[in-house]
Amino acid sequence: MWWLTALGVASAADWTTLQGTETGEDPPMVKPWGFVQVLGEGIVAGGPVEGLSSATLSAFDGEVPVYNRVGSGDATFGLTIRRARVGLRGAMPKTDERVNYLFAAEFGDNGLTRLQPVVLTDASITFSYIPYARVRVGQFKMPLGEEALEMNPIAAEFVNFTNTTSQLLLENPSVGGVYVSGASGFRDVGLQVFDTVELGSGALSYAAVVSNGRMGTLDIDDGKDVIGRLAWAPVIWGKPDDPRRDEVQLFAFWQQGTREVDGDRADRIRRGGGIQVQRSGIHARAEVIQATGTLETGTSPPFPGQPVTVAAEGQAVGGYAYVKARRGVFGAGLRYDELWRRTESPADLRVFRTGTLDLQVEPTPRVRALLDVEARFLAAPEGSDDAKLLAEVMGHRVSLMTEVIF
Repeated sequence: MWWLTALGVASAADWTTLQGTETGEDPPMVKPWGFVQVLGEGIVAGGPVEGLSSATLSAFDGEVPVYNRVGSGDATFGLTIRRARVGLRGAMPKTDERVNYLFAAEFGDNGLTRLQPVVLTDASITFSYIPYARVRVGQFKMPLGEEALEMNPIAAEFVNFTNTTSQLLLENPSVGGVYVSGASGFRDVGLQVFDTVELGSGALSYAAVVSNGRMGTLDIDDGKDVIGRLAWAPVIWGKPDDPRRDEVQLFAFWQQGTREVDGDRADRIRRGGGIQVQRSGIHARAEVIQATGTLETGTSPPFPGQPVTVAAEGQAVGGYAYVKARRGVFGAGLRYDELWRRTESPADLRVFRTGTLDLQVEPTPRVRALLDVEARFLAAPEGSDDAKLLAEVMGHRVSLMTEVIF
């Protein structure tokens, strides 16, 4: 998998181009690729909640909330195949390498495969005939926040997504309090126009998308999502047209559409931006995301088997910052993530704060292991007494993930 191993872990990249466009010399017509991630994780200092007294919650007194469990059962420690993805990519023959394709399917145990054992994640074709306007059609990652857009097995600096990205950008469609499909994986079916333009010693990348608003299905209504993203790298160490590079980059995105919530159409707007620096094995990033409408707040109350709730007019804002350093086969990083969910309703406001320490070893470009320790805190500043009890028992999380790329 030349395009992955050549990039290496902890590299900045033009991810919109790389995920579906062949950029090397003489790209193959058919190239199998894939990766497997095996995860062991456990909850520390987080157990059942005691003292619930309201009529709604007293029946759950003494139970363990979902955020203090591993998986969907009763376990607080567990081992799972987090991701197992295989696919094909390449350049279509007799097109002067101007037509590229990318296909992939997920076999692992994660949100994508919540209702099906195997899910098609990527199925896109990219046409590079128009100068400065490549066209991609099919199912692919949307050009949203950087953490959501980057390629996971080679670029993700930590085991788990931040609360900001996972709760505000990752969709989990539900109807009547029940999930009706797997997680979106930040993907949708649509048409994208994109490219990268050199600006002096830097580069400007853009992407514009019209999409269905729902992954992996024929369109079910006339509503469409519109997404735009700009990324400007004013400083690049290396060639400006190289999608794999050390750089200083500023980026911003906007996503707007509608979803059905309790039988009515509700707005769904997501916007954000940030800055990142990649230089000589040091990678730092800060990103802020704001959400308006169709805000999923998980199971309510937060125990297994309870209905999934979505706030049609819910609002949230969050952000994170991290720095990661790599020298030789070893790496280490620190990240802070904070999310304010339901800011429009003081009684429902929940504040998530997470600090993560990451240690990494990468003996070869195809194999690495990450150990993350997450100190997790939840607050309900103006919530009920029971809401504050539930917030106080949130435990910390330890994760060890091994990864093999093939």
